Amino acid sequence: MWFDVVNSAAGARLTFTSGAARPRVSSSSSSRSYAQQHAWSPYRQGPKPAGPHIAASVHVRGRRVIICASLAGVADSPTGTDSGSSSSSGSGSSSELLSQRVKGNQQLVTGQLSNGLRYVLLPNRTPPQRFEAHLEVHAGSVDEREHEQGVAHLVEHVTFLGSKRRESLLGTGARANAYTDFHHTVFHVHAPLTNCITGTPMLPQVLEALAEIAFVPQFLPMRLEKERKAVLAEAQMMNTIEYRIDCQLLTHLHAENNLGCRFPIGKTEQVKAWEHAIVQHFWAKWYFPGNVTLYIVGDLDRPNEEVIGLIEASFGRFPAGNLADHGADVATAVLERLTANGSSSSSNGAASNGSSSNGNGTAALAAAVDSLPAQLVPAAAAAAAAGAAEPGAYVASADGSWARNIIINGDDATVLGPGVMAVTPDGRKLRHPVRPPVVHRHGCGPLMPSEPPAPPVSIFRHPLLQHFMLTVFCKLPVVTLSSMGDLKYSFMVRLLLSAFQFRINQRYVRADPPFIGIELDISDSGREGCSVSMLTITAQPVHWQETVQAAVEEMRRLQRFGLTPSELERYILAIMRDSAQLSEQANSIPSINSLDFVMESLALGHTVMSHGEAHEAMMAVAADIKLEEVNAVAASLLTFASDVGREADMLAEAAQPGQEGKWARPGPTRATSVVACIPAYVSAAGDVVSVGGGMGHGRGGMGASGHLDADAINLEELESQGRQLDALQDMEAPEGAYRFDLSPEQILSALASPDLVIEPAPDVELPQHLVDPQEIEATMQELQPRFIPLQGELEQLLATPPEALEPALCCPPTDEDTGITQRRLSNGIRINYRHTDNEPKAGLLRIVAAGGRASEPREPGPGGVGAVAVGTRTLSEGGAVGGWSREQVEAFCIANLIQSVMDSNDEFLVLDVHFAATNGGLACAFELLHQVLQCPRWEPAAFERSKLAFIATGQSVGKSLERASSSKIMEAMLGPDMRFRDPPPEMLEQLTLEGVRDVLAAQLHPSNLELNVAGDFEPEELEALVLRYLGTISSPLPPPSRASLMGPPISFQDPPLQQRAITWHLKDSDERAAAYIAGPAPCRWGPFGSRAPLAPLHKGISPPPPPATNPAAAAAATAARRAHPLYATVSLQLLAEVINSRLFTTVRDSLGLTYDVSFEVTTYDRLRTGWFSVLVTSYPDRIHEALAASLAVLRELALSPVTPRELMRAKRTLMTRHESELKDNNYWLGLLTHLQSPDVPYKRVECLRDLRCMYESATIDDLYDAYTRFDFSDEAVFTCVGTSGKAPPPPPDRARLDALVSQLDGSARGSSVQSAGWGNGASSSSSSSSSTGPNGAALPVDWAAAFSKAFGAAMQQQGGAPQAQVQQQQPQQPGQQQQDEQQQGKPDPMAMFTAMLAAAQGAKLAQALGKEKQQQEQQNGDGSSS
Repeated sequence: MWFDVVNSAAGARLTFTSGAARPRVSSSSSSRSYAQQHAWSPYRQGPKPAGPHIAASVHVRGRRVIICASLAGVADSPTGTDSGSSSSSGSGSSSELLSQRVKGNQQLVTGQLSNGLRYVLLPNRTPPQRFEAHLEVHAGSVDEREHEQGVAHLVEHVTFLGSKRRESLLGTGARANAYTDFHHTVFHVHAPLTNCITGTPMLPQVLEALAEIAFVPQFLPMRLEKERKAVLAEAQMMNTIEYRIDCQLLTHLHAENNLGCRFPIGKTEQVKAWEHAIVQHFWAKWYFPGNVTLYIVGDLDRPNEEVIGLIEASFGRFPAGNLADHGADVATAVLERLTANGSSSSSNGAASNGSSSNGNGTAALAAAVDSLPAQLVPAAAAAAAAGAAEPGAYVASADGSWARNIIINGDDATVLGPGVMAVTPDGRKLRHPVRPPVVHRHGCGPLMPSEPPAPPVSIFRHPLLQHFMLTVFCKLPVVTLSSMGDLKYSFMVRLLLSAFQFRINQRYVRADPPFIGIELDISDSGREGCSVSMLTITAQPVHWQETVQAAVEEMRRLQRFGLTPSELERYILAIMRDSAQLSEQANSIPSINSLDFVMESLALGHTVMSHGEAHEAMMAVAADIKLEEVNAVAASLLTFASDVGREADMLAEAAQPGQEGKWARPGPTRATSVVACIPAYVSAAGDVVSVGGGMGHGRGGMGASGHLDADAINLEELESQGRQLDALQDMEAPEGAYRFDLSPEQILSALASPDLVIEPAPDVELPQHLVDPQEIEATMQELQPRFIPLQGELEQLLATPPEALEPALCCPPTDEDTGITQRRLSNGIRINYRHTDNEPKAGLLRIVAAGGRASEPREPGPGGVGAVAVGTRTLSEGGAVGGWSREQVEAFCIANLIQSVMDSNDEFLVLDVHFAATNGGLACAFELLHQVLQCPRWEPAAFERSKLAFIATGQSVGKSLERASSSKIMEAMLGPDMRFRDPPPEMLEQLTLEGVRDVLAAQLHPSNLELNVAGDFEPEELEALVLRYLGTISSPLPPPSRASLMGPPISFQDPPLQQRAITWHLKDSDERAAAYIAGPAPCRWGPFGSRAPLAPLHKGISPPPPPATNPAAAAAATAARRAHPLYATVSLQLLAEVINSRLFTTVRDSLGLTYDVSFEVTTYDRLRTGWFSVLVTSYPDRIHEALAASLAVLRELALSPVTPRELMRAKRTLMTRHESELKDNNYWLGLLTHLQSPDVPYKRVECLRDLRCMYESATIDDLYDAYTRFDFSDEAVFTCVGTSGKAPPPPPDRARLDALVSQLDGSARGSSVQSAGWGNGASSSSSSSSSTGPNGAALPVDWAAAFSKAFGAAMQQQGGAPQAQVQQQQPQQPGQQQQDEQQQGKPDPMAMFTAMLAAAQGAKLAQALGKEKQQQEQQNGDGSSS
């Protein structure tokens, strides 16, 4: 059956015919009438018709309408004989459709070289001119033996980082990395098509690098030791509470196999002890061509045949893996035993590929290999028994001989044990037929005699856990997706998950009971080789039982009663629209995402489909889905959590006659494990008593990825952190806390809940429109919305007759440089939009209302402090608009692929909406906007929930080290003004629903709104919808004044010096420390130093002129650049990049005082204020040193000038980030926001045009112009040091800083710094004529002079005034020590510290320059020799 629609001036013409011939276009009205009366689509809202009907779907693509249709319901006709629906071809029964194989991606090319290496090629155009090359070795941690835990990860490090060809990729525009997981090790390269240095193609270079990594590694002792250190450090850094939760989940989920005990990170005690031969042996055993797959996905510039030729050239030269590679004696001995025990192809009927059958030969083979020696002995002693590969190598293992662990027979379905290699009878090594090679205990089928009557429950308690989290697991076999029936089954599982989550959201909104989260996931896992159903329940400890009961209640409701008809209809509609959206975006999916999808699909045995083919197939099966089939899937898959403890009863029920239609494959399921992660202690009220820690990531993040710089690792410090985390496990209960004890029996009882009475879910009516078409049409006629000029007072423009306004002013053309279009509605709403192809057929829109929390009054009251934050959340929590309930609005959004988020910040309210631009999605998004802005529903229950949520947040501030420290320093800096901090509970209690409603109603006035849109849409459609749905918004309130939206003025405090430094302690089990430095910062718009309101710009904005060498021209260029509105923004951003770089390299790398330090400048668009802040985290005994070092870095910019290299790196970082983020619609919304705001007159379209030019033209002088606007002196900055632990740390070690000064105050200043552990190796001899840097490298003369100058300036700063920052951190009682030190006239330690850091920075630069010079000389030498 074919449909065709052609748009013309006369309207749409449609015709349909039966048969395979494509129809001619006709204008038959009878044809059109038949289609309208008899066509049904999964998109259509309404019951599926009985009897013969046409199943159809309609897609609008620009000016084209595409209709896909098929004949359905033939089985219901008098002549029908089959109880099915349609097939994709319009003929045949449902069973015929479901038995068809799905179409594989025709562009996917797979093949195999003669040596066994497999390759996969797939063209992908995004990003253009780049490709991904991933080399997958089918060996991971699950293949490790008992004494090899972590060796796969170490081999990955050594092979990857030891490759010279990989190093050759640096600087070419390519990025390379590697990771190890349970089932594989992957080396991946993201590269451009052309080498940016040589101009040669990159693909051959990348393939050669990957080939060397995998097959020609150099196991140099130095490299092995370096990577051993890096792996150990990585293990310690991963040893967080989140990682431990993941380990607990996996340990109990896979208790029966190696996935539960062979984690990729390994065991550190084994990693420390391995000999060289153990590591190299693992590589030799698993890294052979037959065990490797190469994936190349991207925008390749050559045909597949040529790519395959390059693969053959790079990888074809490596021989296939063979036992003989490990020693002829070993191969001979093993093969003789195979032959003697009837395992060869001639004796047991092995297949042609050399795999043996799974008959008696298996037992004989096992007996044969078990008889080989099993003790761990050197090769010399084992040679007589099994044959040695090399003298001095270890060839046996604790759990069996070397030979035993490389050979086993088996057919394609045989699961091999850990560390066991598959071989053919002639000795050729094979890839494992099953990956990963483990056996699972599945939660389906008949109960095994050894199975317990109830699932095992494991409990993990830890003081750092904050919430109760219960996870119920069920493992099932993977259902490979190869047929239309498989696709239909997958579709129905998605329907279940969508319905369950919607119902849980309804309960969350009702807060019945209050809980944090209930999530259901059913998914296949290639890394685990099984399908995992997982119900995760998260709650406050006090509500754990009610939350578990709520989760069981909803699982049982869905299992017993299934979906309602309307749920089935709307979720089919939503999934099909999502599929259509994905099909439209197929050409814009990044190569890395496509590659990951292909790799996972092949690992699971799925047929890899293109998005277009998958969508067509889903349309076919959607018409065949019946409610009773979906509910049968629900009855089967959800039993694991709905009927815990009744496993045998459910199996017996399913076996009763007449139950066949109630259950789907695989029948009733049962939980295979239950894991509870709970806090160690709670308060008397049941609240958690802990700080830090999260709730894990649920089986994610276990892979070992990325590579640390071993030279910068402090392994002892990392191991100390791990021991500290271990010690917390046995800590005593904090004061006022009680041990939170739960037993497995309590948890099982809560899950069983035998007394729950379950009723069917009420049906929710799905609205077709949120705005009645007739009502909006009448409003349009009444208000006559129109576009008006962008400039001018609104009242005067409205008083002018429309015909008197120039059309070009009302609808100005799109800006040619930026592609931005601007409009202004007659009700005052301003519009900025830009068409992008970042996300085909989709986009983002943002409504911005000026005001935000800054407009709140300073005092508490009904509409006082916190009103904007609580009011915004109330609207979001309530979710009801007009005459529609939250459930109906949510159903409408799901059905139309709308995602919306409403939030507030310091400056404005924000409503973000993600929309699909097909099938009326954009119109639906505007209907939602209209109702939210015109008819919001203020529900008391939502207000109370929102207020309680913020009260809980405010109460938790004091329990968080970072948040409390931040709040304290903001209080010191801004005084009692609470608008920029979390409102305290006592102020929130005074808010009322009427008060917050009035505050938000004023800010949501049409004249105060701005709409920004970025995406793939039709501009004509967008402007029509803007007029229809936003032009009809009105308000009975007068427009708010600009002064009221700005709020009270912001003033910085000026306390005495001693009050600028805050030190506080949080009693907790975890010893941590965080320090803040803060102070005023210049505004990002307008002249530096001015905080006055900005006047409108009445002149045009010119791009910055190019650099000039003539002094007069250069001065003119500087003046023009600094007059540009972007000047302050760009200068501040570049300065922040330089400071962050210096903080990182000095405080973290050189001094080793922290692992996390950052500098941030908080500036605003509307508000004429700003501040800077530095956050540094460390240990309590080093936090004061880290704070002093950070402050010294801020000050040393005055002594150690910014270099051209630093400026260029900062420019490159910001420009690269800008270019990259231009591909993100959300970034475009940020650029568009406030382009028409009267409060931000300096932000105009020309600023977006000139942004890159301003980055490029910025100078070092510009950075120092910005730097001089900050005051980092003791009299201007605020500091806060927060520590946590069982007891406060001792006061800061002033003696150490004094010692540093004493060591500097002599002839060997630099070497003393180095010996004290503070510097990076910079040294200065007693003679000024000789200056050396790291490793004795000569420092440039100018840096030696700079150090002398800085040191001399520091020496002149005596300690007469109390300016030492160290003294501020822990103020002493007025005593004798400070006075004595001042009287002695000692130099200021902070000044000395600044001078020392200047020297360290110079030495670091000298080292970098030396390396650059050396590399350049090498390149020049290479060039001359060639």
